[in-house]
Amino acid sequence: MSEPDAVTGTPGEHVLGAQAGTEAGLTAKVASSVIFVSDLDRSVEFYRDVFGCELAIRERGAALLLAPGGFQMYLMARGGRPEHPSGGIGHEFLMWAVDSPEALHHFAQVLRDCSHYVDTHSSGGVQFVEGHDPDGIRVVIASPSPEQRPRSVFDPRFYN
Repeated sequence: MSEPDAVTGTPGEHVLGAQAGTEAGLTAKVASSVIFVSDLDRSVEFYRDVFGCELAIRERGAALLLAPGGFQMYLMARGGRPEHPSGGIGHEFLMWAVDSPEALHHFAQVLRDCSHYVDTHSSGGVQFVEGHDPDGIRVVIASPSPEQRPRSVFDPRFYN
């Protein structure tokens, strides 16, 4: 006789991890990112001014920003440490999405105005605006959003 399943309690094949959680209606979503920055005030100002993030908590050497939609960004001051190398292991960049070409144009202009704009390009029916934060961390804004147009290919620039 087989052992009871850990999720359902009934005998049968045991399903592990995410598959078991999904089958039981239990899911998790990405809610936050932790970003090490060299100058906390400068980074808070950038994410507030460019993306409309709200400062929720400020403590010595750290800030919690809430992006529109509820995504949380924990900014942690680390002084003059070397930048994370592009292509290195770990978090590579932040990607944002907008629902219209007009919104994408707006963010491209905001990045230009604060000298953080890199370029605009298209791939797989999606247009991308690329820039960087004050520490050189890439920020990418895409339109249409994944909800409007599910992704079918990787943008080749993700590999750079």
